[in-house]
Amino acid sequence: MVVRDIQRMVESWAPKEIAWDRDNTGLQVGELERRVRSILITLDVTDEVISEAKRKRATLIISHHPLLFHPLKSVTRDERVGRLIGKLIRSGIALYSAHTNLDFTRGGVSFALAEQIGLHNIGFLMKSQRVQKKIVVFVPPNDVEKVLAAMAAAGAGQIGNYESCAFTSTGKGTFKPKGDARPYVGRVGIREEVEEVRLEMVAPTWKVERVVKAMQEAHPYEEVAYDVYDLTNVSDHYGVGAIGQLHRAVEGRKFLETVSRSLKTSVLRYRGNLNRKIRSVAVCGGSGSDLIPVAVQSGADAFVTADITYHRFEESDLRLLLVDAGHSETEYPVLRKLTQFLRKEIARRKESVQVFRSAVTSNPVHYYLS
Repeated sequence: MVVRDIQRMVESWAPKEIAWDRDNTGLQVGELERRVRSILITLDVTDEVISEAKRKRATLIISHHPLLFHPLKSVTRDERVGRLIGKLIRSGIALYSAHTNLDFTRGGVSFALAEQIGLHNIGFLMKSQRVQKKIVVFVPPNDVEKVLAAMAAAGAGQIGNYESCAFTSTGKGTFKPKGDARPYVGRVGIREEVEEVRLEMVAPTWKVERVVKAMQEAHPYEEVAYDVYDLTNVSDHYGVGAIGQLHRAVEGRKFLETVSRSLKTSVLRYRGNLNRKIRSVAVCGGSGSDLIPVAVQSGADAFVTADITYHRFEESDLRLLLVDAGHSETEYPVLRKLTQFLRKEIARRKESVQVFRSAVTSNPVHYYLS
């Protein structure tokens, strides 16, 4: 098993195409064909994390936060990024980052946070739009099943927990072969009219090219008539933040105790009425201040996120219990999910690659309690 195989596994769950367009998701250091002996999962890459990877003989580190995020002007041992890149290269360790693609996928960062603090009935706080397209192709009746199966195998027809979803309708197609055409039916120079089936399937934007290619290869016509349409549908698989419910309503103070205990942090910043009953809870792992209005509109009693500025606390206007639980603290739960996912996928392929969750605390923020 090589780095490319692991990348495909991760991106089957969290496609790189859903990442923030200014993000730097993907292979950061190393080679895609590098053989993988073991994998270390971490939030951040630090000197201590690299040392841990070497002790565990890991040849791949998967970090949530990209080491290479801002453009580099130089790579030297005198600054942090250059020093860490040098250590990775000298140690023969590849580095892959799954950042905002892991934030924006079902079961990702915010879902892991929601589960960690005890929520159930979890869904997206805000679903993504415009990630799907509709592909329409016209097929001879006897070839519909073959073309549909090829498109589905390439990634079309996924709607929620259902696959191979399609719609068909019958009609008449007309064409007139000319020149050097080699028609499937009919003769050159004669206008033909044949019965055809209109086959419709949806696909994520990043799979359209693959689906169209598979469709053309399965289709019997020399020239295939098809259309690709933009859709404004919301996605069931991708979005921002998460929202769920506690199994029973609790007072605000009790809710803060639950968050503190669940995330193993003794420091929470908050604004809101601690006597308020909390049942519906919105969350966003990492920096989620921009979602405060969305959380309010959703009817959430509380919103847990990180990196909330002074004026953002003001803007909440006591419409919910607003909690800043720390950037690292709200993202850390996803490491367990990612570790479990890779172990399951690797076992399914009957490979022997080990996957470790880092035991090193890579959080750069420390707290002083007097």
